[in-house]
Amino acid sequence: MKKLSVFTAVMAMSAALVFADAKGTEIMTKVHDVKKPKYTVAKAEMNLISKNGSVDEHRVLWEYGSNQQKADKGKDITKIVMNFIEPASYAGTRFLQIENGPEDGKFVRLATDPSPRRVNSSEDSKSFLGTDATYGDLKTREVSDDNHQYLKDETKNGFNCQVVECTPIASSQYSKRILWIDKATMYPVYTELYDKKGKLEKVLTVKSIKNIDGYDIPWENEYKNVATGHTTTVKINAMVVDNKALALMQKMNINPKTVFTQNFLKTGK
Repeated sequence: MKKLSVFTAVMAMSAALVFADAKGTEIMTKVHDVKKPKYTVAKAEMNLISKNGSVDEHRVLWEYGSNQQKADKGKDITKIVMNFIEPASYAGTRFLQIENGPEDGKFVRLATDPSPRRVNSSEDSKSFLGTDATYGDLKTREVSDDNHQYLKDETKNGFNCQVVECTPIASSQYSKRILWIDKATMYPVYTELYDKKGKLEKVLTVKSIKNIDGYDIPWENEYKNVATGHTTTVKINAMVVDNKALALMQKMNINPKTVFTQNFLKTGK
């Protein structure tokens, strides 16, 4: 592998900094700092849709979430569990992701294999449970992971947006992301993801946002692979947050202290 000279390395760094601007970074900081519930419980449905529009598979899942904002050296400690209950052949498939803190990692338990396993970082570009998202797509990128450039204001899908281009500093499977960020909620409602060759690979669309007890929640999401035409949609049917979420967990005989563990992946309890 050819090594960069000190001069070449400095020039490369300078070129990267051209793509950063204060307004873009300010917008993305606001996106990152949006107020989030400490706990969530949601029931959702997922459809895997072929290029011709037919539904290849319909799934139903419970999703449990926990968020401690800026709890780990200024980074959020977030935990999420997906517990699939339909179809019958897929019931018992569970996924756990913990970001930051001492337990950081992704773990999956398939209905066909009762033993959870860790998803290694080398698998980031692989499909997440047969969907159009990859395991890497699930990871939250910190503001410092990218350079940010404000491009323009534009209306997208009925949302009044600011458009920001993000190019990676830290490792990424994409060469860049372009985000249309709703000014009212500071949520990205449309995201274009470009592959390493600069070609548009995927589009993520947030079709609706609901306010639940003071929190803005993306309610309907569509993830489309531009190359294959295949699409994954996720729609929340019901959600409760914070103390209501804790109460519902207890009603479901789920312990909030143990739900975000590999043992829950094994037992569902």
